Amino acid sequence: MSDKNDDRTPDDESGDGDQNPFEQMFGMVFGPGGKGGQGSPFGSGGEQGGMPFDPAMLQGMMGQLQGMLSGGDPRAATQRVIDQNVPTPDPAVTSELAKNSTDAFRLAELWLERVTDPSADVSEPQALNRAAWAKGSLDEWYRLADPVRRNMSESMVEGLTEQMPPEMAQLMSGAGQMITSMGQSMFAMQIGEAVAALSGAVLSGTEFGLPLFGHSPVLVEANLPGAAAEMDVEASQLRIWLAARELAHLWLFARNPWLRGHVETALAKYAAGVEVDLSRIQDAASSGDPSEMQRMSEELRSGLLAPQTTESQREALTALENLLSVIAGWSDVVVYSACEALEDRDAIREALRSRAASESEAEASFTAHIGFSLRPRRMRDAAALFTFLEQKSGAEARDGVFRHPDVLPTTQDLDDPLGYEERRRTDWASDSSLDEALERILREADDQGGSTE
Repeated sequence: MSDKNDDRTPDDESGDGDQNPFEQMFGMVFGPGGKGGQGSPFGSGGEQGGMPFDPAMLQGMMGQLQGMLSGGDPRAATQRVIDQNVPTPDPAVTSELAKNSTDAFRLAELWLERVTDPSADVSEPQALNRAAWAKGSLDEWYRLADPVRRNMSESMVEGLTEQMPPEMAQLMSGAGQMITSMGQSMFAMQIGEAVAALSGAVLSGTEFGLPLFGHSPVLVEANLPGAAAEMDVEASQLRIWLAARELAHLWLFARNPWLRGHVETALAKYAAGVEVDLSRIQDAASSGDPSEMQRMSEELRSGLLAPQTTESQREALTALENLLSVIAGWSDVVVYSACEALEDRDAIREALRSRAASESEAEASFTAHIGFSLRPRRMRDAAALFTFLEQKSGAEARDGVFRHPDVLPTTQDLDDPLGYEERRRTDWASDSSLDEALERILREADDQGGSTE
C-alpha cells in the first residue's frame, strides 16, 4: 500500500524533500541519501558525511525506535499510559457517592419501567472514578478498534517496504515482523492516550452507544459534578437522568441482542478505512536525528491515523452516525418521558443534546489517536422520529423500530420523520407483491412441467 499523500517514487532523487521515509531515516545515520556511490556508506565506507555502514548499527537504531514505542507487553504499556494520562485529581469514589449512585439507579428503574419494557439481564450498578472507567472499558475499546490496529500494522509494513531504498531490500527483508511489532506498540500507546483523554469527560458506561461494561450500568462520579455545574443543573437530578439513560440503553440491547453486533459491524466497516498517514513518518524522519528517538516516537503517534476520503468511507461514516443517532434518539425520548418528575428535565435534555452534537476536546484527542469518532450527530432528528411514533401509535411503535435491522430508520427517515411509517408500508407492500409474483411464477412452472409428462 503506497502512500497516497505522496506521488514520488523511491527513485526520485531531486533533493532531500523527495526522499522516502526509509531513505531519510537511514540518511540521518549513513549520510546524505543513504545510498551507495562515491562518498556514501554503501560504496566506499562513508568517508564523506556519514557513519561507516554497519548492519548491526542499523539493527540497533531500529531496536531503539521499537523500544521507545514499546516498553514490553502492549497491554501493560497501555495501562501505564492510562496511569500517566488520566486527568487529575481523580479521587476514589467514596461510600457516600456510591450510595448516591445506587439510589439513583433504583429510582430510575422504577420510573423507566413505566414507559418501556424492562430487562432482567442487568448487573449491579457501579460508581467509578476516571481511572477505573478507563481500565474497565479498555478491553472493549481494544476489540472495537481492532480493525484500525490491523490496518495500522499492514499499512506500515506495506508502505515502508515499497518505499525502501533498493540497496536496503536484502538487509531489511526480515524487518516486516519488527515493523509490525512497532505498529502494535504504537497502537497500544495511542489507545491508552485516547481512552485516558475520554475518561476526563465521560459520564456513563454506554455514553457512546455501546455497553462498554457488559451488563453492568456505570456512572463516572468523578466527572458528574463538573458536568452539572457546566449545564447549570442540580447534580442529583443529572445523576438520576444519567442512570435512567444507562438502564434504557442496557435494556434496549438486552431486548434486541442483534443490535450490538449491528453497531459493531457498522463501526468495523468504517474503521477498516482508517489508514496510516505515512507522510508523518516521512516528516519525522526528515526533521529528526537518531539521538531524539523519544521525540520522534511522540510525533509519529500524533495524528498518525487518517480516514480515507473515498465514497465508500463516507457512506460507512454516515451509516455509523445514523445508527448511533437512532440509539441516542430513542433513549432521549424514553428517558425524557420517564423523568417527568425532574425539575431540571428540559435543561438536562437540551444540554445533553448539545453535548452529543459537538465534539469535545477529549473526543477530538480520541479521534486523532484512534482514527474514528462515535458521535450521534443526528440525535435530534432521531428523537423527532421517535416522538412522532410515540404520539401517533404509542410506545409499542416507538420501541418496535428495533425489532429487526430492516426496520431501522435510514437517512431519508431522519430527514423526513413523518414519512417513516408510509415508507415502511410501501416497502412491505412491494416485498409482499414480489413474493406473491415469485410464488405465482413457480406455481405456473410446476403446472407446465406436470402437463408435459
